[in-house]
Amino acid sequence: MKYVDVLDGIRAISVIIVLIFHFWQQTWIFPTVNTPFLSFLGITRIDFTPFARVGYLFVDMMVLISGFLLFLPVARNMLYGEPLSKWRDYYKKRAVRILPSYLFCVLAIFVYELATGGYGGNIGRAVLDLVSHLTFTHMWRVETYLSTKLNVVLWTLAVEVWFYIIFPLFALILKRRKRDKTAAAPVLRAVITAALMAGVSIAYIYLYVLNTGSDFSNAVDGTLAAFGSGIRSDYLSMVINQLPAFFGTYAVGLIGALVYTVLAKRLKPRWWSGGLFTIAAVGFIYVIVQMVKDCARLPGADAQVWQMTQRLPLALVFMGFILTAAFSARWFRFIFANPLMRFLSIISYNLYIWHQWLCVKLKNDWRLPAWPASPVTDTPPNQWQGADFTARQITDGKAWSAEYALVITLFAFGAAILATYLIERPAADLLNGRKSIYNGKLKEVFRKKSK
Repeated sequence: MKYVDVLDGIRAISVIIVLIFHFWQQTWIFPTVNTPFLSFLGITRIDFTPFARVGYLFVDMMVLISGFLLFLPVARNMLYGEPLSKWRDYYKKRAVRILPSYLFCVLAIFVYELATGGYGGNIGRAVLDLVSHLTFTHMWRVETYLSTKLNVVLWTLAVEVWFYIIFPLFALILKRRKRDKTAAAPVLRAVITAALMAGVSIAYIYLYVLNTGSDFSNAVDGTLAAFGSGIRSDYLSMVINQLPAFFGTYAVGLIGALVYTVLAKRLKPRWWSGGLFTIAAVGFIYVIVQMVKDCARLPGADAQVWQMTQRLPLALVFMGFILTAAFSARWFRFIFANPLMRFLSIISYNLYIWHQWLCVKLKNDWRLPAWPASPVTDTPPNQWQGADFTARQITDGKAWSAEYALVITLFAFGAAILATYLIERPAADLLNGRKSIYNGKLKEVFRKKSK
């Protein structure tokens, strides 16, 4: 009931799909896989281009997984009276999980940008960028969110952390009380709470964002401006990823946690039930693929509108896949719950927060791999095309793009592994009062091996 093994693989795959999206933005290489072994089915190539174009949709899966796991202990308390941890322990656990890698990333990049002139001598902007990231308020301003020097993908951490902060209020409402003789009252409160959360998200999207220019939207924009925020209803890139837009996704996580807890307690594994859940999981994969294709067909602004209006349905489909995969046949679960997926899941947090910044720096600042000779020195090789370039230079540019794709992949995974095992895990050991690799843990490991 406490460990959902398939989430290891689902989380890892979601992060990798987001990585593919950001890498595609820089390489312009459309991901395809030749499948001659499937030629008897008429399938000679599988095209993952839609996932590259709109891979950002799987950030929603990451948020959903976070909400689902947050609500699982609450669901067990509501349904079966399992005690909840103290809020002090809850906040400590969240801080230990999130802060070491996050703070290391922010401070390391900040020092780098200062040292290399990234802020152009504008100390005020540098301080604002740093302080807003340290307080998780960087989503409020254009210059600290979309134009930040401190790694734009960190916006997701702002969303997550602010939900972590207010989460105990939800738990306080939902938890089982002494007067609750059965689970009926807590479940009813959960359903009402989920409906209200989804309502907040829907109201935010349809009454504020998509109703820009109305008296209501203008009033909200004016209030936000008075507080120094750069959020405006007509600025889709700013409003699409604000916390209210994800309340529906968190609501689905709440309901999913209830459903999972009931099934995990009452469902007895049978070969036929595993088969039915497997078929259902495959069906959800098909629906996910079709939704990704629908979004990928749209131009930029329309795709953003699609993402906002379909965020709740997409979360429901994602949740359906998680639940059916969790109770599917053993062989199907093994696809998502195996040692490789477990390892990728362990490093996935640092893989996510480092990959995009590294791939941009490798291409534009460090020029690794080295750019081939060209008369247009400021144009990256993957953009070498047209009359300004010879056929040879265009060919060289394509070859460079392939090398670059390999380099950024190696750098991203290398950074993720180092940050996980040299920063995240040792810091967790120290903060939890355990020995880390920096204060005796390695000596104990080698001592045990020598014995």
